Amino acid sequence: MISKLQQLFKNVTQNEAEEKNNKLEIATSVLFLELAYADFNIAPEEEKHMHKSIEDFFSLSSEEVKELVELAREKRDDRNDIWLFTDQIKQNFSRDDKIRILEMLWELVYADGHMDKYEEALMRKITPLLGLSHAEMIQAKLKAKK
Repeated sequence: MISKLQQLFKNVTQNEAEEKNNKLEIATSVLFLELAYADFNIAPEEEKHMHKSIEDFFSLSSEEVKELVELAREKRDDRNDIWLFTDQIKQNFSRDDKIRILEMLWELVYADGHMDKYEEALMRKITPLLGLSHAEMIQAKLKAKK
């Protein structure tokens, strides 16, 4: 009886952890999409870079990334504000992970070889929403530029 209860608890805990991870993957992917569309056009280089970044960061297969990005597109269309997504990231990722996400977002900005004023404005908005400083944003930007 006790072993069955322990197994049930273990299954519930695993399901909760998986659900939390899925929400974080979606939230992060929504930020990538938001930035990719900030200049009202997503270049093929940006799309490719976005998929590769998500794949590497979350250790997903390319097929899983395609499904995740589709789900993120739906969530992006349904959302009222990016705060919902940035807050999930802010509350659940380490500072190092948030800085890495910021770096990947800057890499996405430069993926098409040009930074649009809307992309830069969105990066300035996202940074404090993630709980990061202006100095950390500039460091991430310079690292991504190299």
